[in-house]
Amino acid sequence: MLHLSSLRNENGYLAIIGALVILTLLTVISISASRVANTEISMARNDVIYRRNFYLAEGAALEAADHLTQYGNLRENLQPWMEMATGELNMDSLREYWDNTAANGDTVVPEPSLVDSNHTLFIIGHEGIAKGFSINMDQATVHSIAVYGRCTWNGTSVIKMGYQAAY
Repeated sequence: MLHLSSLRNENGYLAIIGALVILTLLTVISISASRVANTEISMARNDVIYRRNFYLAEGAALEAADHLTQYGNLRENLQPWMEMATGELNMDSLREYWDNTAANGDTVVPEPSLVDSNHTLFIIGHEGIAKGFSINMDQATVHSIAVYGRCTWNGTSVIKMGYQAAY
């Protein structure tokens, strides 16, 4: 049987307040830990996307460089993905080139890479005669070429590699 005097007794109120304070602190700590975990997961996902795009863009650029080894004289074996007008293709003008299509009548059209034809493209641009080489009528001239690979898959990565060809 419960006595009225025990209901009016204030013994134990500190324990209840202490328990509420501890529960509040645990709630704040768990919410903070959850937010930190979500941030870490987001950073890890972004890192995976960046690395995937970087390596796919690099693969596209390496594929373009591999194709260049097959063509020999690039002036005679010009491909649609080659901008051979010296200095026309650079990091500033590159954005315009990625959207070029044959249907629009563009003369230089990026090539889809076999690495991932849905997300990667490559293109090259002639940068002029390689430094340290002079024009000599008796020998092939060494040309400096910029090879670009691009991957667009939940973000964009562009790789530029140097290449030299003698023709």
